[in-house]
Amino acid sequence: MATVIEGGRLFTAIDESIIEKGIVVIGDDGRIVAAGEAGTIKAPAGSHRIDASGGTILPGLIDMHAHVLAGTDAESREGLTVNTITDQTIRALDNARWCVLAGITTVRDAGARSNGIFRIKKAIDEGRVVGPRIFASGQAIAMTGGHGWNGVAVEADGADEVRKVARQQLKSGAECVKLMATGGAGTAGERVDDLQLTVDEMRAACEEAHKKGKHVFAHVTNSQGTIEAVEAGVDSIEHGLIQNDEAIDAMVSSGAYLCPTLEAYERIVRLGPSAGYYDYMVPKALSVLEPHRESFKRGLNAGVKIIAGTDAGGHFWPLGDLADEIARQVEFGMSEQASIISATRTAAECLGLADQVGSLAPGSWGDVLVVGGDPLADIGALKNPIAVVKGGTQLL
Repeated sequence: MATVIEGGRLFTAIDESIIEKGIVVIGDDGRIVAAGEAGTIKAPAGSHRIDASGGTILPGLIDMHAHVLAGTDAESREGLTVNTITDQTIRALDNARWCVLAGITTVRDAGARSNGIFRIKKAIDEGRVVGPRIFASGQAIAMTGGHGWNGVAVEADGADEVRKVARQQLKSGAECVKLMATGGAGTAGERVDDLQLTVDEMRAACEEAHKKGKHVFAHVTNSQGTIEAVEAGVDSIEHGLIQNDEAIDAMVSSGAYLCPTLEAYERIVRLGPSAGYYDYMVPKALSVLEPHRESFKRGLNAGVKIIAGTDAGGHFWPLGDLADEIARQVEFGMSEQASIISATRTAAECLGLADQVGSLAPGSWGDVLVVGGDPLADIGALKNPIAVVKGGTQLL
């Protein structure tokens, strides 16, 4: 059955134009037939209709940095230590459901505790469980003792080992490769200004991914890490906490994307241990809070391509809060239109899926978010989803 969404303000994300009263038609195959001004497009008879009056029609959002299968760290519940595969899977399925309820219809998974992420992706694709389209990297690659070594990353040392692990992830089904280039806030015993994987190690992973037409993204927290990651061929820089002019120029010149995850560090400082964050994370996050904001602003002004991502997924932060990240970007200088595009069209371009998701262009998957109010005037309206459609199927 075709689906018709009509009556609301329409932002297709094809460009920054706004249609005050729009209509979107999704065909029986789950793909968009047409999107435009109401009255100019005929709705098929017998269609499933969604009334968006008083709201805004947008493409489904894309979270470009999430951990669906981050699992749980050791937690004490009634005297039991809980960190089993079952616990991890249940949390992952909850994460997937929370995504779509928040209007997030695509996720780039930025590192999982196991290659079970590919089974979860398959279950979602087959319609056995509810969740977003998952663009999975499998397990990230870190040096021995590097960032995420005890969670979402596989340890490897030297270009040959890194190359092998990258090949193993690609063999398992990875659609992109994640690298841990520097230290960070989330792992004990390291600093945000630590350099970890070398240029040669990162280059080996980039060569393997690029040979298969897949992109590479890297956890990077400092300027030298960005410079070296870009030199190695990395396509997307994650976090970018402290970025000098040389690092920003490197991203602009290479065309690398920046996924700033602004809310992640703001949240650590704001909520702290009471929300489950470890004590060692708070001073590290606090030390980079202002440099992170300024680095984002300078990158934005220099023309770095911004994509939106949360870094959510751990026991202290379930998925679904991409609207908060988008709001942070607006707070620190992006326009509402540009920030929404960073979570739709630009994100899809980074994934190499611009003809599939990220806009309401004819032929794209019918992934649509309807929110109450007007996020193009008040970005907070993104936190009020009233309908979510994925591939033509209404999930909310």
